[in-house]
This record gives sequence, C-alpha cells and structure tokens, in this order.
Amino acid sequence: MRIADLAPAIAPGLMAVIISVAATATLQANEAPPAPANWRETKCAMYTDIRAEVLKSIPREDIGADFIKAEENYIAGGCRGRAYACPKTETQLRYANAVSLRVMSGGLSGTFLPYGCPGGPKTPAAQ
Repeated sequence: MRIADLAPAIAPGLMAVIISVAATATLQANEAPPAPANWRETKCAMYTDIRAEVLKSIPREDIGADFIKAEENYIAGGCRGRAYACPKTETQLRYANAVSLRVMSGGLSGTFLPYGCPGGPKTPAAQ
C-alpha cells in the first residue's frame, strides 16, 4: 500500500485536527490577558520609575516645588483619584510630555497621569 492511497482516509481527520488547533489559537490570540489583581499598584510603580528616569534629565528645581509636590501627593495616595499637576512653564510641559510619552509607550493610558489643570491648560499659546 502506498502513502498516496492512505491520503483520502487520513485527510478528513487531519483537517479536523488542523481546524481545531487553528480555532483555539485564534480565540487565544483575540483574548486580552486578565489584568493583575494589583494593576493599579503596577501602573503606579511604572509611573514612579519612569518619573525618576525623566527627573535625571530635567532637575527638580527647574520643574518647581508645587508641580513636584502635586506629583508626590498623587504617588503617596497610591496614584488614585484626580490630581492636578498643572504644567504652567515650558519646562513643566516638556517634563510632563516626556513622562506621558514614556508611560503610554509602556502601555498605560494618558488618563492615568496626574497632569492637568482645573479649568484647562494654563500654558501660553505658541506664537
């Protein structure tokens, strides 16, 4: 008996296995992984680490005590609630943008960050 003679008998079973494996792989690929139980703590730790990295290139004193304090209060509160670290200077805006881009590149949402101003932005418009 030749292998070619076995093909018609094997093919339906083999196709069923291939379809089953492909369907399972597709379902798994489309499912989002579950968020860890401590997802907020994970995000807060990521934000804190990224913030520390950016602070190596932009000194705290250039950013300003009020802005830094607003961020520190947000972190101390477990990165919960709405905090307003309102960028009012070009340096603060540059810093907030640098942190925001890195955080979002890491997979977090920009809405997680404490950057915002009550009533909208206060930085001068570009001319």
